[in-house]
Amino acid sequence: MITITTILGGLSLFLYGMKIMSESLQNTAGDGLKNILWKATNNRFKGVITGFSITALIQSSSATTVMLVSFVNAGLLNLIQATGIVLGANIGTTVTGWLVALIGFKLKVKSLALPAIALGFFMRFLNKKNINNWGETLLGFGILFLGLSLITGAVKDLKDSETIINFMAAYQADGILSTLLVVGIGASVTMLIQSSSATMAMTMALAVNGLVDFQTSCALILGENIGTTITANIAAIGSSVVARRTAKVHLLFNIFGVIWVLLILKPIFLPLIDFLIPGEVSSYSGVADHMAAFHTTFNIANTLFFLPFIEILAKLAEKLVPDKGKKDENVFQLKYISTPILATPAININQARLEIKRMMEITLEMFNLVIEVFKNPKEKLGETVEIVHIKENHTDILEKEITNFLVKVLQHNITEDQSQEISIMLHRVNEIERIADHCESILKLLRRKYDNKIIFSDRARGQIIEISDKVSEFLHLISENITKTGTNIIPQADQIENRINELRKKMRKNHIERLNESICDVPTGLIFIDMLTSFEKIGDHSYNIAEGIAGLRIF
Repeated sequence: MITITTILGGLSLFLYGMKIMSESLQNTAGDGLKNILWKATNNRFKGVITGFSITALIQSSSATTVMLVSFVNAGLLNLIQATGIVLGANIGTTVTGWLVALIGFKLKVKSLALPAIALGFFMRFLNKKNINNWGETLLGFGILFLGLSLITGAVKDLKDSETIINFMAAYQADGILSTLLVVGIGASVTMLIQSSSATMAMTMALAVNGLVDFQTSCALILGENIGTTITANIAAIGSSVVARRTAKVHLLFNIFGVIWVLLILKPIFLPLIDFLIPGEVSSYSGVADHMAAFHTTFNIANTLFFLPFIEILAKLAEKLVPDKGKKDENVFQLKYISTPILATPAININQARLEIKRMMEITLEMFNLVIEVFKNPKEKLGETVEIVHIKENHTDILEKEITNFLVKVLQHNITEDQSQEISIMLHRVNEIERIADHCESILKLLRRKYDNKIIFSDRARGQIIEISDKVSEFLHLISENITKTGTNIIPQADQIENRINELRKKMRKNHIERLNESICDVPTGLIFIDMLTSFEKIGDHSYNIAEGIAGLRIF
């Protein structure tokens, strides 16, 4: 019982260390991950290299594929591009196996783990962001290998248990059915704990202590490759058709790869590993090296095998996830925030940025449509009016959903700078929604004007167009910079805001003169003044956003 508890405790430490190390490496990479993914092209070889690089860097193929699903769902990558990256991610995840084989089973792990934990722990308290992240990485590295040390020691004790030996002997991959059973066990355990790295470490611990032979450990590794696809498929639930297809490509690639390798496992593949890796497979560290080599060779061979057939994989995924038509086309949904909260705050924040930009673009479209209605008072623009109302409803939905998402991100492990940016973004979303409200308010005034058959004089009409042009200029300035922070647009914002205020004062004065001269009546004047007020309010909210973009407004 104590041995089993030690194994479970060691596994928990391993998983926790892997989580800390992966998240801190992702934070260190930050927006670089996003930029690398976005630069992937239809060149499938470049996609493979991209997938390998990111996964090797952040030590998590699950994180790579979940990010990939998010970007595909947002339309930033297509299915063919994503498929190449998936293939590369499978190779990148084998780096963890080599770390475990070369460090975990060749050195006294505790002599490395404890100093790494101590150093990483104290680095976290320094006031430098990068040093904090590297401290977290070192801390995770130490905890990971401390957990591995506990697992290895506990498994070593199991060698003397006759019950365990008999149990493990019943699950040796020495025939077709038994091999398939072992593959299924590897897949099931990996699906359960959602970490192929952890199951790989457990498999190595069993193998180096002689509880499973090399062939059985290879069958377990093949199963682990299937099991690791579960995370991306879970992340794709509720996403777009293309995003779900991307997750299915990951699953198909691994299933088909396992099938063809199983066919040649004993006669070709295992002898190939013996040829590539010198040393006895029966030795303590030799079997770990052979297992890491098998994992890498399998994924490289599988990638080379399927690289010419990426389009076929994509078509199979399309068959599995058919497009059910445009049944839900009128249902407004988030476009960029499409997956669960990721471990990478930089990616989460960027998703929110893109959604805020989309919200700003919808609001700008609203404003343009409202001005179109004003400029064409005699035309029947009922459809345009309805579109404005729909867009205003969309901005309400976006405000609610983006706010909820950012609040959840705030609850995770983020830096002070990221927390500050999220605060700015929360206020930015609120300001945009209020601009949309004022656009709808102007539309209501125009409807009242139309219903009461009120006609503006040419002078009043020209003044409304003049101030609306200035407000439009402000909204375009904001829209072009809405995803930025620390960009000084205040000189332009000051100039536009001052001009809007000047125009409003001058136009109010002119309006009073027209009233005194009986050129316009009170009902017309009230609508005119209320429209000027709404334009000025839009300018005020735009200026608040400009201050956030420039970094002058701290929340």
